[in-house]
Amino acid sequence: MNPPLLRAYVDETGDRGHTGGSSPFFAFAAVVVADEDEAGLRAAMSQLRRDLKVPTGKALHWKDHVKTHSRRQHVSRVLSQVPRLLIVYVVVEKAAIPARSGMYCDQVLFYNYAACLTMERLLLAARDWHGGSRDIIVRFGHVRGFDHSKTTTYFGLKKKNAPAWIPWGRLHGAVHFDDQAKWDGLQAADQYAGMLNAAIRPDDFGNYEESHLLRVCHQIRRSGTGNAMGYGFKVLGNEATFTSLPWWPTAGI
Repeated sequence: MNPPLLRAYVDETGDRGHTGGSSPFFAFAAVVVADEDEAGLRAAMSQLRRDLKVPTGKALHWKDHVKTHSRRQHVSRVLSQVPRLLIVYVVVEKAAIPARSGMYCDQVLFYNYAACLTMERLLLAARDWHGGSRDIIVRFGHVRGFDHSKTTTYFGLKKKNAPAWIPWGRLHGAVHFDDQAKWDGLQAADQYAGMLNAAIRPDDFGNYEESHLLRVCHQIRRSGTGNAMGYGFKVLGNEATFTSLPWWPTAGI
C-alpha cells in the first residue's frame, strides 16, 4: 500500500513592489503535515479562532486578529505544540535583486520564481520525510487579482527542465490556489508568515519581535546535521542580512 500523503499549505508576507513604501522582504511560509497528523493542526487552529474570538466562518488573519504581543505569544505557543509539523520559509531580500533583472521588473515572475523555490523545498521535504518518502498535496493561498494559471504554467516549465535531484514526481495532482477561510492549514501558514515578518522587520525604534519565531524554530525543516539554512530557511539574497540580526545566534537556524 502507498504511504499516507503529506499536505503543504503556503502563504505569503510582504509585497513584491519596489517603491519607497514597499516591504524590504517578500517571503513564503509553508506548513507541512502528514495526513494522520492534520487533525492536531486543525484542533489548534479551531482553538485559536475560539480564543481570539474570530467570527464564525471567517479566517484567522495575523494582521487583523493577532495585533498585540500577548495574542502573538498565544498563537506561537499553541502552534509550537502541534506534533510533527514542519515549516519551510523562503525569503527574498528585495535589495539584492538587480534592478535590470526580470524579477525586479515583473511582479508575476517575482512571485512565480519565489513560489517555485518554495515548491522545490516542499518536494525535497516529501522525499526526505521521516519514516520514508511520501507524495505531497500543495495549496497556496489565493492572491486577489493574481492570475495563478501563469504560476501553474511556470511550474510546468520548471518541472520539464528540472534537474533529477528535484523530485517533482512527489507532487500529488496539481498545485491548488485556495481561499484561506476554507483551509485551516492556510490560516496556520498565515500565522507562521506573520511570526517571520515580526522577527525580521524592525519597528520604528529598531526593535525586533523575534520571540514568536524563536518559539517555533524547532519546527523548521533541517538537514541531517541540524542545519536549517538552505533547507527550511531559504534566502534569496544575502544570508548575512539575517545571520547578523541581533537575535539570530539564539535561533539555532
